[in-house]
Amino acid sequence: MSDSYKTIKRNLRVEAKIKKCKFITSVKNVNTVKEAEEFIEEINEEFADARHNVYAFKVGIGDRATKRCSDDGEPAGSSGPPALQAIEGEEVTNVALVVTRYFGGVKHGVGGLIRAYGGSAREAIREAGIVEKIRYVELAISISYDRMGEVINDLEGHEGEVQTINYMNDGVEVIAVMKPSYIATFKKRITDATRGEASFEEKGEKFR
Repeated sequence: MSDSYKTIKRNLRVEAKIKKCKFITSVKNVNTVKEAEEFIEEINEEFADARHNVYAFKVGIGDRATKRCSDDGEPAGSSGPPALQAIEGEEVTNVALVVTRYFGGVKHGVGGLIRAYGGSAREAIREAGIVEKIRYVELAISISYDRMGEVINDLEGHEGEVQTINYMNDGVEVIAVMKPSYIATFKKRITDATRGEASFEEKGEKFR
């Protein structure tokens, strides 16, 4: 998987009038599903009087990405999916957005809603700007006490970063972060150096 990913430069809110309806799009950079859910809840509370608070978000990269959306009472498929498609179409991730709609007395029809929600989401993402950032993987290396120094020295010498060390009865667990492209080579070096003693577990992703 790629070391880099694209996301929005800044959080913002844009408003638009479409067929007398007010569409308010709030977009935010998020690093976890929990952050996305908390943002959506904040917007729901802020615009509790609105008829619809349609949301979409994507967190993560490739097959590990989590993608969700909601029509929030609009006709099925008319709002949440177009908003999510805007995120996908702009090729960004770690983005959550909510499109709030205040009804202005004119019905849009399903086609009109698809265009309005999708267009509002795209406009917000483009106005927020797009930036490339780096993805890291959090890796746990389990090893004996006497091999700990080798692992730490290797990490520090090959662009790995030690986060913490957990001491256990039968050895240590070194928690480190590194770019995805480094992992296979690192594992081979450590496996060879320890004659297969070390074990590895990918704990998750970090985004910077």
